[in-house]
Amino acid sequence: MFQENLHRHDDVNLVMSALRSDPKALPVLIVLGTSLRHDVATALREVIATGAWMDDSAVRLSAAHWGETPRFHVFLDRDLEKRRDRGPKRDHLDAALSTAPETRTALYRVWAAQCPQHCRTRPAHYSKERHLQDYRQALFGWYAAIQHAHKTVITAARRFSSPDHQDPHSTGTFTDWLTSAASPPAPHGRRTASGPLPDRMDPLQELLLMLDAWSPHTFEALDVAFTKADGEEAIHSWGAGFEPAGRQEAQAAAEALTTVLTPDERYRIRGLIAGIEANQQEDRDYDLAKEATLACTSIQHHTFKDASHQEERETCARARARVYGEASQPWTEGTDRAASAHRLARLLLGPYADRIDHTLATARIDISKNVIEQLPKIWRDNAKPLAEVRAATGMDLHDTARFLGIQPATLARFEQGAGNPPGRPAALRYLQLLVLACTHSGQPTPDCIPDVVATPVTALPTTP
Repeated sequence: MFQENLHRHDDVNLVMSALRSDPKALPVLIVLGTSLRHDVATALREVIATGAWMDDSAVRLSAAHWGETPRFHVFLDRDLEKRRDRGPKRDHLDAALSTAPETRTALYRVWAAQCPQHCRTRPAHYSKERHLQDYRQALFGWYAAIQHAHKTVITAARRFSSPDHQDPHSTGTFTDWLTSAASPPAPHGRRTASGPLPDRMDPLQELLLMLDAWSPHTFEALDVAFTKADGEEAIHSWGAGFEPAGRQEAQAAAEALTTVLTPDERYRIRGLIAGIEANQQEDRDYDLAKEATLACTSIQHHTFKDASHQEERETCARARARVYGEASQPWTEGTDRAASAHRLARLLLGPYADRIDHTLATARIDISKNVIEQLPKIWRDNAKPLAEVRAATGMDLHDTARFLGIQPATLARFEQGAGNPPGRPAALRYLQLLVLACTHSGQPTPDCIPDVVATPVTALPTTP
């Protein structure tokens, strides 16, 4: 484990040790687990959206050692353990993300495409290193929470069913008590009677997620215990494909829960389990990754409310889907899929102005003056088709204007033929930038652009 990332892990253990056998430890644990699971999903999504994982020390050392581009699996594997009792496993992370489709989409795309999937907007003031810390602290906190789930369920169920227990909250059924105790208070101190809270789920479903995250035998143990409670014979093999660890915990928790649940509640839990298992199907991640209309969920876009910014969010999502689609094409002889996807991602999703500036400045060196004199007229005479090609490559008006060093409104007038012809430096830079975009997005370069302008640009790489 990483000592610098164990703050929330230690907080969970401190709280649970203080509550000990108090039955309210269960709703407290559910609230903690809900918050931590939400934070894991949000922080991991932001790590991907900002490209923070590429700056991780382990990723950079691995890339330098093997002479390759940064690989996402190096970052993810560094935080995950293969041993159940030494740290969070991939199973624990998957459980945390099972109801976070945006994060699962981003995770699947960056994993399967083997290339960056970061947001098109400029990095905010929130540092990338902070995103990494938030993810790791939330992940280890979630790992600590799920370790307590089975034991706390057993304690709460036994205390709830005990005739000597005089808790005023124990009126009604066990799930009624659990739902009311684990639901956060509404404004002005009132508790919500019904209806889901934003980014929060049913406490009972949260509990099932935590139990399943720690022991893959939990759902089978519940099915066996419920079947026996209904008077039927249960035949099971205790998950032959799973690790043996956690079987006794799962069985004890399932039997304890069965003693305090009514038949209707058992039926409801079966439905919740079926929904969780449906969410965990891998083909669902594949379907989500192909979805190009899902709005960008990065925090950098969260505060954008008006229609123009909503369009920007959707444009960002389409660009990331395009990169994933490019990288997911069947491999053919002579095609370096990873390199192609990486170049496309660099251009569409995270163009670094300094790298593009250097590329264009270098490409200008060998172009003669008489060619440069002709470029404003070429741009003016072909303004509309050039603008259409620019849009097809994925570069929006604002990005292009920023790289040209002019205002977006000025560029719009040039492209619409409604302004004075652009000057020579801007015209040259515009055409070269367009060639660069076409080269790395697979679009054909417009015929109206002279070869002497296009060749130096296509010969220069934009990736490290």
